[in-house]
Amino acid sequence: MRFFRIISFHREEILIFNEYLCNIQIMKLTVRIILTWLLLTLLFTGALAAVFAIPKAAIDKNTRLSVQQVIDDGNRLDCELGMLQPWKLGDFSDCVILGIAWCADDDHPLQSAMSARFMMQDGSAIQGARLMFDDDSDQGLQSVVYCRYWHGNQEIVKPLLCITTVHGIQIINFILLSLLWLAMLLAMWRRVDHASTLIVMLILAAVMIPSVPLCMNYVPTFYIALIASLLILLWKRCTSSWNNTVLTFFIIGALTTFFDLLTTPMVAMAVPLTVYMLYRRPERPCRAVILLALAWLLGYASLWATKWLLAAIVTGHDAFSDALGAVTQRTLGHGEQDYMQWCLKWTATALLAVILAITLYIAPNANRRKAVRQHGWMLLIAASSFVWAFVLLEHTWHHLHFTWRTFSILLTGIALFVRHTLSSTERRFS
Repeated sequence: MRFFRIISFHREEILIFNEYLCNIQIMKLTVRIILTWLLLTLLFTGALAAVFAIPKAAIDKNTRLSVQQVIDDGNRLDCELGMLQPWKLGDFSDCVILGIAWCADDDHPLQSAMSARFMMQDGSAIQGARLMFDDDSDQGLQSVVYCRYWHGNQEIVKPLLCITTVHGIQIINFILLSLLWLAMLLAMWRRVDHASTLIVMLILAAVMIPSVPLCMNYVPTFYIALIASLLILLWKRCTSSWNNTVLTFFIIGALTTFFDLLTTPMVAMAVPLTVYMLYRRPERPCRAVILLALAWLLGYASLWATKWLLAAIVTGHDAFSDALGAVTQRTLGHGEQDYMQWCLKWTATALLAVILAITLYIAPNANRRKAVRQHGWMLLIAASSFVWAFVLLEHTWHHLHFTWRTFSILLTGIALFVRHTLSSTERRFS
């Protein structure tokens, strides 16, 4: 009896010690996240102030040419497939980006960076961009404060406008995205099974071609997805420990909110997460997917809210009301009950169809049901596209010409799930 009491006592000590170590790790991770948030806030603010200090004269000529190029390109690539315009360019958003770059006051760079003003006419940023160069124009131009985003795209666009136009930026995007895609393909080919590599890379290429490199508003999330995935595959320190992995996805989320204007942020989350799961294969995959997705969301939401606070302090504008009003509109609509019910109906119908198809795929085969435990994390990643669609219901359908790319995550997750469960079933029967 005494022997068993001693064993029981030691077990209790071990459990207490393990719990103590776990609490220490959580505290360390919390401190690292807070410090990272602070450093990123300072870095983002300083970087924007620096780029907004570029003189207007340095970008004036190329900005004038770029506005017309954006409008011409937008009219050229406007093919419709039913209600979907898969190759439509974001000419409205690109004119906003050019407007912010040109309207910046280089004498007050921090104020300009936090307010992010651009010109509109009758609710059109395209018409506003056309007329903003005319100092004598009296055609209803309105200066708009767009402070709820960081507008980190200016870090790339504004320096490039000093030396080239939008067409030059498009060529650079084609070259860089192609090189990054090839580098990621080679890195995955060496570290991940070949079938999974082809599924991820071919779907990623399909949604990028042809319009993503042509639009300044579309490219940031794809750059983040490709670069983050490469770092996960090639720089072991990013994922050498659980705390490092959580911090990595926190930073990815923060960078997404810095560069993106709510186009396809889930691509920047799901692609690196899929690559990490295929490469590292954690012991508890579903738990890892959920926690890392939450880490990304924490980085995304916390840095976004930080921008609202900074904008309110620096500019005096009520950035919180502006941002929360936009959030309400993008999630609940603005009094368009029939339209919102239509959005909900078709989103729910699509989700039910996907659930039914997966159920019919899994149900007939017992071995396949067992494989779900091992590969179910792929379905979690696939489901994240519907979670995003439900949360941002109005935004998803209103901007379907670019938000459709979010559902590439759904296709990738399901394709990977089918491939891995089929191979598991084949091994059991062989």
